[in-house]
Order: sequence, then structure tokens, then C-alpha cells
Amino acid sequence: MTFLRWLVFGNFWIAIGAALMGLSSYILLFETVGIYFETAPLWVLFFGTLTTYNLCVFYTAGKASEKFEFIYKKRNALKVIFFLSLVLLIPAPFFLTLNQFWFLVHLAVISIFYTVPIHIELPSDNILKEEINGKEDREFEQKKYFSIPAWRNIPYLKIFLIAYVWASATVIFPMLHEELIIKAPKIIALFLERFFFTLAITIPFDIRDKENDKKVGLGTLVSLLNPVKSKVLAILLLLVCAVLVYYFHENYLLYFGIVYFITTFLIIGSSHKRSEWYFTGFIDGLFVVEFLVFLLATTHL
Repeated sequence: MTFLRWLVFGNFWIAIGAALMGLSSYILLFETVGIYFETAPLWVLFFGTLTTYNLCVFYTAGKASEKFEFIYKKRNALKVIFFLSLVLLIPAPFFLTLNQFWFLVHLAVISIFYTVPIHIELPSDNILKEEINGKEDREFEQKKYFSIPAWRNIPYLKIFLIAYVWASATVIFPMLHEELIIKAPKIIALFLERFFFTLAITIPFDIRDKENDKKVGLGTLVSLLNPVKSKVLAILLLLVCAVLVYYFHENYLLYFGIVYFITTFLIIGSSHKRSEWYFTGFIDGLFVVEFLVFLLATTHL
């Protein structure tokens, strides 16, 4: 059980999923577009995901869930993992193309500010006076601040940022070689499938967080629609994914359909009463499941 806690709550599970999604993109696009496998982007996907997902260790102070309780208790070890994974990312840019590097920069900016708020004290020349005991005046400087919340706390934005980053990181980023080839219809179709699939499996997380988001006044897709309609929307997104797979490579439709079938049941069963394992273990694990089913498909086609 300790191993599973470290695997899932330490964010190794989601990092493995990111690397496997990048690998599946290489395999799919080699067959249809002729893109060759490279190690460096997969290295970046694994350690980049591990780094950004463990940023929360610097901001977690409570026991909001089983996962965050684990993170708080193991915060010192997780900080070591964070800095170690960051160090292991340092040589990666030397093995990427220039296009890959600059594309990665913009994804890194989104990933960092998704979690980290901006709060800067600005210089001010506005001097105010305060009366002390009815006799003396004390001069003091009125503070000014420039503040932007973590992007995850901007209403309705969270799940779309997650879907964009995952689709871009696991499809577009590995494909950017010496020339920009993202105009290829097959790559765009795979990007859209990954975007809508990620969007669909992120909706259950908003269902889980509905009450907490309501307390802090954060508007989400689930608060706008309600949980039932949100689940219907997520399932419709999976149908869109199926259409895209049929266009992309119709022979894979049956195998991707298996993943969508499993995903549908997990979406229907999601609620705020489910344990952390249901979301972080099973739903996040769908990226790993998709790769394993896809690997099965490649051996039979």
C-alpha cells in the first residue's frame, strides 16, 4: 500500500501516463505521417509532469483530501523529488529542436502559473497620515500590490487549460522537428482527440470539487450546468473522440472504443463521495489504460 501511495499521490502515476501518451503519439503518427521516435520529448514529458504536479508541495498546508494529507506528511521527501526532477530536466533542451524548445517554454509558463499565484508589492509615493491619541500624526506609505490568482482559480478556465496542455504536450510537442508540421490533418485530428478526451475525464474532478469551489466562489463548468448535465457533456465529448479516431485510423476505433467504454462508467460513477483513489488512481490512470489498449491494438493490426 505504501508503494501505491507513493506511485499515485507522489504524482509518478500521472507522469508515467504523460510519457506513455507521448509514446502512443509517436507510434500512431509513424504509421500515418512518418514521424520517427525520439527519447528527449518523452524524458521531458515524464520529468516535466513530475515537476509541475509536485509544485503543490510548496502550497499544501491542510488535509483537504487523502492525497493532500499524504503530500503534507511527506512534503520534505517530495521537495527532494521536485528538485531532483527539475535538475534532470536541465540537459533536455540540448536534445530538442528549437521549435520543440520554444513550444515547451509556453507550456511550462501555463503549467507553473496554473498552480502559482502572482503577488508583487509595488513602490508607492502615496503617503498617508494617521492620528495617534488625538495629538500626533504618523506618516506611513500606502501599499500597492499587483496580484493575479493561480490560473486554476480563474472561473471556468481550469479544465480547458488542463486539456490544452495535455493535448499539446503529448501530441504537438513531440511532433515539432526542424519544420512545423502541425498542419498535417492527422496530427490535428489526434490533437483534438486528446484535447476532448482530457476534457471529458477532467469533468469528474470538477464534480468532486463542486462544494469546495462553491465555498470560494469559483465558477466551473459543473457549477454552470450541474453534475448530471456535466456527465452527459463528458460522454458526448467521448463520442466526438470516437469520430476523430475513425477519421484518423478507423482500424483503431474498436480499441479506442474499449477505453471510451471504461471511461464512460468512471464518469457516470463520479461524485464528491468517491475516494481520492477513484480520481487520482483510476481516472488519471486512464492515460495508462489507453496506452495499454493501444499497444494491444498494434499487435493485432
